[in-house]
Amino acid sequence: MYLFATIKTGVISVVLSTLLIWSIGCDAQTPVSNLTVVTVITGESRDENGELIPLRPENQKLLDNIGRIAGIRFDVRRMPIPRLLEAVKQGEGIGYGISKTSERSTYLAYSDPVFTDNVWLIVRDDAGIENSTLADLKGKSIGIVHGIRFNDEIDSQRNVLFKVEEDPSQLASRLKKLLSGRMDAMLLNSRARSAKELENELMQYMQDKNIRANTQNKPGIKVIARPFLADDVYFVTALNADKTIINRINLAMAKARKMGDMPPLAKP
Repeated sequence: MYLFATIKTGVISVVLSTLLIWSIGCDAQTPVSNLTVVTVITGESRDENGELIPLRPENQKLLDNIGRIAGIRFDVRRMPIPRLLEAVKQGEGIGYGISKTSERSTYLAYSDPVFTDNVWLIVRDDAGIENSTLADLKGKSIGIVHGIRFNDEIDSQRNVLFKVEEDPSQLASRLKKLLSGRMDAMLLNSRARSAKELENELMQYMQDKNIRANTQNKPGIKVIARPFLADDVYFVTALNADKTIINRINLAMAKARKMGDMPPLAKP
């Protein structure tokens, strides 16, 4: 996700008031009083000042559309990913923007895929890394936001094939860490359509935040041309929880997808 929230810290950030959710999201045919109120918990991302980063408009629209079609008013809460997963496990709400792993599947039930995020490998432009395969990470220190997990193959190689640098969610801090040489590369979630698009966004962000001047380092950053991973994200609920809400969300997403109102999924 970011800039700042295109780039997912694996996860999607939301700042919505309850009023905004139901006033925009309600179908005219569904009275507000008849909506089902559902607590949805999504991961938090913060800027360099510790402030929550708002959800990008396309992600807000996504939740609004799903809620309108499903007859749901989403009451959005924000948490770091480890706390989010524990809260969902304890039945405090459903999670949103979560990747699937075998370990998580032991205590979570998943919706149908919501959309596919690309995970990009970001390096310094003097790193000499040209490809973005798992083998290219061998022996390197890789920045991954704390709590983020990808697929089982990558999970199995954490601190085996490559060393994980547990990063905070602040993008500025992560870029400074990369530029200063305290890690070799970082993984970044984004729905950017190309490496060049993401690289331009990152360069503009660095300029806006004056990051290059503060790092006292000459190298810049480079986004490796092909995505490292296509990562589907989901709504989740506790494995033993009632699945009525997840089923309603699935039906709403299927309807929205037929109308062309859902982001694309990766092709099999």
